[in-house]
Amino acid sequence: MSRARLLHILSILETETNISNGLTLQEICRILFERYPEEKCSEQRVREDISVLQALSDEKLVAFELKYESGPHNQRKYKLYRPTFGLNEARMIFDSISISRFLSQTQKNSLISQLEGFLSRSEVQQLKQRVRVRPCLMQNELLPQTLQVIYRAIDEQKCLYFDYSRFDIAGRQQIRKTYRHIRPIQVVWEQEHYYLVAINPEHDEDDQQRNYRIDRMRNVAFDSGDWKPVNRLEFSYGQFDMFSAKEKRIVTFRIHQDLLDMVFETFGTHIICHPDDERQEWIVFSAEVELSGGFDRWVLRQTNKIEVLAPPSVRNRIDQLLQNIIASYRK
Repeated sequence: MSRARLLHILSILETETNISNGLTLQEICRILFERYPEEKCSEQRVREDISVLQALSDEKLVAFELKYESGPHNQRKYKLYRPTFGLNEARMIFDSISISRFLSQTQKNSLISQLEGFLSRSEVQQLKQRVRVRPCLMQNELLPQTLQVIYRAIDEQKCLYFDYSRFDIAGRQQIRKTYRHIRPIQVVWEQEHYYLVAINPEHDEDDQQRNYRIDRMRNVAFDSGDWKPVNRLEFSYGQFDMFSAKEKRIVTFRIHQDLLDMVFETFGTHIICHPDDERQEWIVFSAEVELSGGFDRWVLRQTNKIEVLAPPSVRNRIDQLLQNIIASYRK
């Protein structure tokens, strides 16, 4: 048995077959001899090599499965596939990479090209159609490396040092602050951004949780500092964005029925809605909300299809916000 020939046959089966399409012994030999003329040998030798691969597959010593099915005249068709990574799984991963708003197109193509190595040629062809996303004006090619440092720090229980940047008026990212001894807790994906939930020892002990936009972090490195075990369940983020508010209220809303899907997606299907007595096609419901800037922006996004009915303090909060906006346009 030639080790090189065995690897060549494995490569052919990986690229030319899958769970739906197989190759006969004669077809495998033809491709083998076309690609690797130096491996010219009898079909019997190739059959023996395939038997070795099948034995490895049957004994679960490899990550693939090599099977055959009998066709006309009892002719076997061999097919190699990975049962836990097929077309559907690949589609989900490819789409996840494609919709990333922080990877450049070059980075996306590189990642997808590497993953294509786990698929046959016919499967790769079926995955040529990609989900489309709007172009991202802000791509951060350093994001994968930054995430890797953060994940390592969490795994190895290390504190972090990093600079935090913001845009200036000319559209350039400028370092605004340097953070030291930051204890990373977990990475969260929220509203198209990665956030780091962390402990900042600069603040009072009962107010040390901070959330940092990872794409704004620069020069991330391990730092000194005490690492204390924490309960991740004690950490929270906001109802409407990453930044939570301590003040909560039960708020009654009147919404147009067009917003019903959005309401259940935001507050859950446990809330009770009923038709409004005063306006047709409108619905009234109550829910507990965090009174944060995220809540204000959420209400404004619904434009004229939402009204805060109660309590008066929250209604006045939105009224004052609208008055301030109106005043800006009447100057």
